[in-house]
Amino acid sequence: MPDIGAIWTGFVNSAIVQLAVRFIGLYLFVLYVAMIFWTYRDAQNRTENRILPVLATLLVTVVPVLGLFIYLIVRPRETIGEAYERQLAEESLLGEAEQRIVCPTCHERVQEDYILCPTCRTRLKRVCPSCAKLIRPEWNICPYCAKDFDERDWTVHTGGKAEPAVAEKASTT
Repeated sequence: MPDIGAIWTGFVNSAIVQLAVRFIGLYLFVLYVAMIFWTYRDAQNRTENRILPVLATLLVTVVPVLGLFIYLIVRPRETIGEAYERQLAEESLLGEAEQRIVCPTCHERVQEDYILCPTCRTRLKRVCPSCAKLIRPEWNICPYCAKDFDERDWTVHTGGKAEPAVAEKASTT
């Protein structure tokens, strides 16, 4: 019967096995250092706190695989850059929504120069009888020509016909 201890000793002491063991050890050490480095950099990208990346790195250093799993569970979902981009996108959408003009009655989108809402026919703007500029219905004075007017100055404008005040203004200019 062959001596198993001698065979095992000869196998373990061979140059190829020694090289493979050293290579595997070096590979595991590089993985360990890379895991520590990645944890520190990832924690820095996800928080503005200076202490948390150090604590996460210490956890991964002391308890390598388990520490990495714990860090992956408790780390913030977004990086600081992703949170900033999301905030910019939200602000952009809010700004766009604020600039969007809607009918006060039916809340449909309308253009800036609409006089009536095409959906519900709500009066959105009025034409100044003096300068023919579009102004808001609640204004009592035209900001363009400074004409002060009361309710009787307002008339419904039909499609290409101008009022006498508008026609006179156009002929004098």
